Amino acid sequence: MVRIPAGEFQMGSAGGEADEQPAHRVRTSQDFEIGKFEVTQAQWETAMVDPHAKAGALRTTPEGATVGSNPSYFKGASLPVESVSWDDIQAFLARLNARDRDHTYRLPTEAEWEYACKDDAAELAAGAWYKDNSGDRTQPVGGKQPNARGLYDTLGNVAEWVRDWYGHDYYAESPAVDPQGPSAGSYRVFRGGSWLDPGKYCRVTARNFEFPVSRLHNVGFRVVRILSHR
Repeated sequence: MVRIPAGEFQMGSAGGEADEQPAHRVRTSQDFEIGKFEVTQAQWETAMVDPHAKAGALRTTPEGATVGSNPSYFKGASLPVESVSWDDIQAFLARLNARDRDHTYRLPTEAEWEYACKDDAAELAAGAWYKDNSGDRTQPVGGKQPNARGLYDTLGNVAEWVRDWYGHDYYAESPAVDPQGPSAGSYRVFRGGSWLDPGKYCRVTARNFEFPVSRLHNVGFRVVRILSHR
């Protein structure tokens, strides 16, 4: 995990897509920790294994995630987990939270994600696996240069689910401090571009969205951890 200090930044882009506008000042009021890497398949399997299951038996959680299985299309312990829906990830997070009573694990908000990834000064090819260099597949996490925060694969490899519902015009009305996204919606947001995206879509401000039940070969996630108040 990498600690991200509370602070203020310019969110969005004046020259990007319409849903990236307007560019606006946002303040995150609390420190938080975020995964240095995207969650790997090894980590997913470790958290999702069912110690009470009979050998070879699989079952599903109420969210529909298959316990004990690796859902990824591209297999490899050090590859990022993908083909996981936003709903599947809630089961993974619940298991982390049950194991560690001192912390709360969750997805980052859009604002937290962009703030943590904002100061990415590396050339895209040096810091990201994308259409031009990925070999049309995911790659082991941490193989490219980190961003200025020390985070790897913030752009490319797999795009990353975040916590928020998607709102096309949300930036025009979002609060200046700790925005949480719309209160409801049809789609959840994912950020950062992926192995199959051209470079123009691997931008820190670019926003994408899908149904929370959708499982995509190019979308995974990283976690945020905060001190628990339980």
